[in-house]
Amino acid sequence: MRAKKWFTFNWALALILIVLFAVIANINWVFLSFDYLMGVMLRNIVELGMMSLAVTLIIITGGIDLSVGSTMVLASMIGGIVSLHAGNALGVIAVLFTGSVCGLFNGFLIAKMKISPLVTTLATMYLYMGLARSISKGDSVYSFPPSAWLGNTELARIPLQVFLYAVLAFVFWFVLVKTTLGRKLYAIGLNENAANFSGINTRRVKIFIYFLSGLICAFAGLIWLGRFTSVKYDAGTSLGLKVVTIIVLGGTSIIGGIGDMKGTILATLIIAVLNSGLTLLNIPIAAQTIVHGMILVISLISYFILNRRLSLSRIMNIKTAADGQPPP
Repeated sequence: MRAKKWFTFNWALALILIVLFAVIANINWVFLSFDYLMGVMLRNIVELGMMSLAVTLIIITGGIDLSVGSTMVLASMIGGIVSLHAGNALGVIAVLFTGSVCGLFNGFLIAKMKISPLVTTLATMYLYMGLARSISKGDSVYSFPPSAWLGNTELARIPLQVFLYAVLAFVFWFVLVKTTLGRKLYAIGLNENAANFSGINTRRVKIFIYFLSGLICAFAGLIWLGRFTSVKYDAGTSLGLKVVTIIVLGGTSIIGGIGDMKGTILATLIIAVLNSGLTLLNIPIAAQTIVHGMILVISLISYFILNRRLSLSRIMNIKTAADGQPPP
């Protein structure tokens, strides 16, 4: 009977997470306090974590979305402005509607016009940022009651957005692992032409996941606006690359067809520990950036080694089966 490979890339990520946490906690015991873990470490990563969940689906298909930060900022700014003139309810609707439209526009250009996802979302990143600057006239937009509630409410000393992230993480894991949509995403990522011939409406699937990305960005924008009380048009400039970093760190292949939501969740926690831990230790921002890069490089090397060993094992099993012998 073939032995099951138990040490997967996700186990490697979990080990990195435990080691990082233990090292930082051993240096500064404040890191172990419940209030710091919940009120600082996890609270500060929620928006990036939410967007990473949605973009994981996109990258599995072989796409990418660099416009997530600008979409989040544009949606939250329009919502804040609308709430001043039309009330809180319409402000929330405006946030979600704006994010959805941004996502649909990305999906239309990529799926219908056949423009490269990298080029499309790089262009729309600057387009949405320019719109945000024009609408706000370069000024900050301030939070309104629903966003303030989402960004600052606590339940049993745990920020509400942490619960919301946990729910979304489960939903996205379920969609990717347990539904036909998840299987369609992997099929598109592995071979889009073959997926088309098998009856999958690849255009519709792509438009939907970009729409979903825009919607999740808008929801994250509500939380972001409430947490920081105000936002400027350029606040999301670097968020797209940070989201991609989390996803690649989690083991999702940038060329598509391979990915795992558990890996994205673990990578989100690793980045949360790094961001909060290094800040707590008073490490300069420049050094923090170097550490982030080193962790990403190490994870990519580990991912390559583990998958190469798995591929070699599969090849050996195929050769053994072809020779008429039972696999090891």
